This record gives sequence, structure tokens and C-alpha cells, in this order.
Amino acid sequence: MDRTRLTKNLGLKLGSLVVAFLLWFHIATEGDAYERTMEIPLQVTGVPEDMVISRELPATALVRFRGQGKRLLTLPWREARVEVDASGIRVRDTRVLDVNSVRYDESSDLEAVEIVRPQTVTIEVDRLLERDIPVDIRSRIRPAAGHTLVGPVRASPGSTRVLGPSAEVRALTSIPTDSLSLARVRSPVEREVGLQRPDIHNLQMHPETVTLMVDVQQLGERTFQEVPVRVRGPQEGRYLAQPRTATVTVSGGVRILETLARKQVRIVLDVGSEPPDGLRPIEPTVELPPGITLLRLDPPRFRVTEY
Repeated sequence: MDRTRLTKNLGLKLGSLVVAFLLWFHIATEGDAYERTMEIPLQVTGVPEDMVISRELPATALVRFRGQGKRLLTLPWREARVEVDASGIRVRDTRVLDVNSVRYDESSDLEAVEIVRPQTVTIEVDRLLERDIPVDIRSRIRPAAGHTLVGPVRASPGSTRVLGPSAEVRALTSIPTDSLSLARVRSPVEREVGLQRPDIHNLQMHPETVTLMVDVQQLGERTFQEVPVRVRGPQEGRYLAQPRTATVTVSGGVRILETLARKQVRIVLDVGSEPPDGLRPIEPTVELPPGITLLRLDPPRFRVTEY
């Protein structure tokens, strides 16, 4: 078989085939009426500005149309939709759907014959409520050896504003972040993470991301000598600690230690409500700024006398 006869003038042959197909298609779709069932958007109208639909509705409705073939083929591009009027609803109501709910270009010789499904929709509405909800930080930051976290992990901003159905928005106590897990960290951390959107219909949330931050510094030590010992009790001015000062060694981030002052280190003896006898040793409390840890206290215990 001579294949060159098939491929000769191939473009002309393909063009003729396309023209023949279009002519057949025009004749086949121009005269007779056809029916076609298709999904079109379902839209709710008439909701008051201070209200919001609080339960999810079907996104589409299955509708049967009748018309000429070409008109039916172009229907999806003609903005056909099913409209449901929610005006007058205050809490919950059911609306019946029929062909009068279908909106489309009626000049296109098309007819909505039937709404196959859903034939009814139940609409629930609620008052709109706007609140600032705190961010719940979900993180695990592990510093490298010889380093430490200085203070807690912080979120910026620390809250997000939500707008939605009042009953569900009022029940929110926090919005969790996506999990952030880092190991062997040697420097300050600043990472943008997403917020986990609550499963609430028609909820708006802004912002939808926050920045998590924590300071990570090299671990260091510092010793303060002759730190005064304070005595707490019902008659503080009449008590005397023995000895009256102590040596305190603390650890923390090196930059924090550089700015730490002696007056920020407090040694406190609490004698309680009973007068001290001067014999019983008392273990003190060492009060330190956040991010600073006590390593050693010399001496570890004290006696209190009354004068």
C-alpha cells in the first residue's frame, strides 16, 4: 500500500474533516430540544448584615434543563445559579427549592425543568461576633549543648481577631499555632508559623500567621559576693541574719549575665509567725530575674536572732 497517498495534502484533508464535523454538529444541535442535568452553584441571599450563616449548606444544586443542544452546552458559562432567599430568618428555617429559584439567561431559549436535589435546604443563622483570641504556642525548642533559652517562647502578635457565628466564637479560648520543633539551637529564633483555623463555618481570622520568637544564648556563670540576707517576719526590723551576707553563683545567658546587677539577686529568710530562737538553721529563698538559675549558695543555711 502506498502510504504517501494517505499523507499527501494532509492539512487539507484534516481541515475538510473538521469542517464536516462542525457542519454535522450545527445541524444535530440546532433543531431538536434536549435535556441535560448539571450541577450549578447554590447561593443564599437576603442575610442581614449583622447575621451570618452558621451551618454549611450544599455548594451546588443538581438541576435539569431543556433546550437546544448548543444552548445547553454553553449553559455552564452563563452564570446559572440557584438562589435561596434567607430574609426573615432569625435562627433556623427550611426553604423549599423549585424551578422558580433557578436564575439564568431566559433569553437563551433554555428552560429549567426540575431541581433534582436538594429539594429543600435548612438555613441556620447567628449573630456576628468579633473577638481577639489568644494564641496558644505549640513549640519545642531545644538549645545546643552549652546554650540556654532566655525566657519563654513568645508570639507576635499574641492574639488573632476572629469574626463569625457568636455562639461558636464565644466558646473559643485560644487558637493553636502549627507545631515548631527545633533542636541544637545556638542563636535567637524567629520563625513565622501558621495558626490552626477552627472548624467553624464562615469564620474569618486575621492574621492567619504569627511570628514565634525566643532568645537563645551561650550559657555562662557569674558569682556575686557579700549579697545581703533579708529577713521576713511579723517584726522584720527586729531580726538579724547570721551571717548577714552570702556568696551567690548563678547561670544563664551570657548577655543577660552581663547586665545582671547585685541588687537583682535577693536572699530571703522567712521566719514565719513564730519568733526565731537563734539556733534553728533556716534555708533561704533566692529570688532571681527570669532566665537566671541558682547554681550555688554559700553558706546554704542561716540562723536568725531577735534584738
